[in-house]
Amino acid sequence: MKKSIILGILGLTVGVVSSYGQGAVYLDNYVSSTANQVFLSAALGGGLVPAGYTAGLYYDPTAGANITGAIGADPLGTAIPTSLNAALVLATGAGSTAGFIGSGYFTPTASFVIQPGAATPAQSSYTLMVVAYNGASYATSSIRGHSAAVFEQDAAPSILAGGDIGTFFPSGVPLFTVSSVPEPTTMALGGLGLAALLVVRRKKA
Repeated sequence: MKKSIILGILGLTVGVVSSYGQGAVYLDNYVSSTANQVFLSAALGGGLVPAGYTAGLYYDPTAGANITGAIGADPLGTAIPTSLNAALVLATGAGSTAGFIGSGYFTPTASFVIQPGAATPAQSSYTLMVVAYNGASYATSSIRGHSAAVFEQDAAPSILAGGDIGTFFPSGVPLFTVSSVPEPTTMALGGLGLAALLVVRRKKA
């Protein structure tokens, strides 16, 4: 059977499935539709994210905890997720990242088990956030971006049987772009400029 996605809407695809009684995430947006491709921001010239980028995952390990409404605002879209909510942790280990193969697509090498070594109830849900970056890690990359947080429910363990994904779900991770991370000096200068403008306005008033 041709490989298909677990979840699909206008954006990156993330599937949450129950594997051996544990919650697992399958990072994959390898589909024929351009709606699931990942793009560079306009400041970087737009276009598709090329090969060499990486997709990763931040999540709240507490089953059933929906903290999507408690994620801090990030106007630039490049903040480290843990700074937006301390409950989010960086997923590490097998299946926690997926490499881009060019043309805006990334594919997984494995499924990431959310609670390794601990059985979780069937149909558990988790708060997830997908990231994309150009360097060795999200935190150290000069170009990066993250999705909005989503609250996803796992599916039947049989979804992963045989290595083919054949079940579609009506939800997923919203589309997002990657952007250049502002240099601290640039942000400082911008803040000084804004302060100067406020002082001038007060004097005129």
